[in-house]
Amino acid sequence: MLRIFLILVSISFLNACKQDNHPDVSGIHADVLIHRTEKEISKIRNINDVDKIVKRHPAFYNLYFKEILKFPDSTNRDSLYKSLQLFSTDSISNDLFEKVEKKYSDLSAIKAQTDQMYRFLFYYFPDRSSVPNLYTFISEFGYQIFIFEDDDGKDGIGIGLDMFLYPDINYKMIDPDNNSFSDYITRTWNQDHIVKKVADLYVADIVGEAPGHRLIDQMIQNGKMLYITDLLLPSVHDSIIVEYTGKQLNWCQENELQMWSFFFDQKLFYESNPAKISKYINPSPKSPDMPDEAPGRTANYIGWQIVRAYMERYPSTTLKHLIDMKDSQMIMEKSKYKPKQK
Repeated sequence: MLRIFLILVSISFLNACKQDNHPDVSGIHADVLIHRTEKEISKIRNINDVDKIVKRHPAFYNLYFKEILKFPDSTNRDSLYKSLQLFSTDSISNDLFEKVEKKYSDLSAIKAQTDQMYRFLFYYFPDRSSVPNLYTFISEFGYQIFIFEDDDGKDGIGIGLDMFLYPDINYKMIDPDNNSFSDYITRTWNQDHIVKKVADLYVADIVGEAPGHRLIDQMIQNGKMLYITDLLLPSVHDSIIVEYTGKQLNWCQENELQMWSFFFDQKLFYESNPAKISKYINPSPKSPDMPDEAPGRTANYIGWQIVRAYMERYPSTTLKHLIDMKDSQMIMEKSKYKPKQK
């Protein structure tokens, strides 16, 4: 099954400094291999070339041709070759190949950051010790990221680089009626967010589903995910972790007390109606009934601060214990979280 995640983060602060209090993971081995399938496909000149690339990475290419590009008969080599010829000579594909090559000719920085993310993953979750192969590809805006079973039985991760070309591409114009291509989402589809997206795959799997449907359950669960993502990417600015622009993050930091009071006053913590709470926890241009400057998913931000406060108050709490705690009310109460007036 393909697991697809759209990542909503700020571009501006990837290299901003954070407190350097994270553990030393330099002794942990992690060496990601990145296979540039879009480069391999662009070099295909005959049917034998197709056979060669499929033989090298059968798990990825069988999935890619059948499920992502949706070739009509990907198991027949003649049909596959014809489909690939049409795909690689299509004007849209050609433009994407050129744009991806220009922006992503060198992925060494992304590899270095990915390797470091895995070191922290293995440090905090030693039961996870397998480094997947990464496969970059082009899908004509069909998929951004997915995880699959690779040839050796380990996880493999596919990354659609044509979905990380902002601002070179105005994604909204591709499909104006598709909410997933809205400007407040696609402004984050760029190089700075690729590794955070890979981390999200693991964090979502580790933390799992919220224990209930109330806002408090959702916000604390999302707060746990943000807290763990921050541990895996300690050098990445909070604006990327929480998926805000720098301006949006600053607004939340300056208005924590007002947001906290709003959720109390509106009796939203125990609300379970999706229509009333969705934009406070899911991607949205703003949070309803808050000032226009308030971004969407403000409940996630508050949930993150609650989890931070809890872990600071109880530093002996292991991540496993934090994840296993299902009583959202208890976490909020014991955290003693109360933002100060600024």
